[in-house]
Amino acid sequence: MKIYRAITTILTIVGLTLAVASAPRAEEGFYVGGAFGKAYLDETIDSIRIDTNSNTYRVFGGYGFTPYFGVEVSYLDLGTFRDTIDVGGVDVPVSVSADGFTFAGVGTLPLGGRFSAIGRFGFFFHDGESTAAGFTEQDPSEANPFVGLGLAFSVSEAIDVNVGVDYLDTSDADPLFATVGLTLRF
Repeated sequence: MKIYRAITTILTIVGLTLAVASAPRAEEGFYVGGAFGKAYLDETIDSIRIDTNSNTYRVFGGYGFTPYFGVEVSYLDLGTFRDTIDVGGVDVPVSVSADGFTFAGVGTLPLGGRFSAIGRFGFFFHDGESTAAGFTEQDPSEANPFVGLGLAFSVSEAIDVNVGVDYLDTSDADPLFATVGLTLRF
């Protein structure tokens, strides 16, 4: 019987500790931040196959209405994807680039302790350009959906370090990009 009480007491203490550790952090209010990383593109655009990557960055700001939901606006630069294609035995340089603004709903799920999972769903309003041999093939301006998942680690009440992966669904290309960033909360 003493073992039963000891096990029950230990499980109760562990359960209460996990419940307190899982309580949401104060994520209400304004925040700003930035992230940088790599964007990956493996697509066929205008019958030209491009398989390459580029450096990307985003600067963002948002507002958390609750510890679980907020909105975010960012400037996103996917960089320039450069590749070379073979056209009749001649190597032709091609490039694709896009930059613009995003608007997204942001969901936060506390995972325990200092960790949270972050999800984003919104739209990317961008200008893009694709060129072949220095001649502009296309210069689209579009609004396309995107989705992102990430993980945040709270360094302090006001500072989070985050990593994430986002997927953009554009009419010509669907780049995937991974970033590491910093968020400052007010």
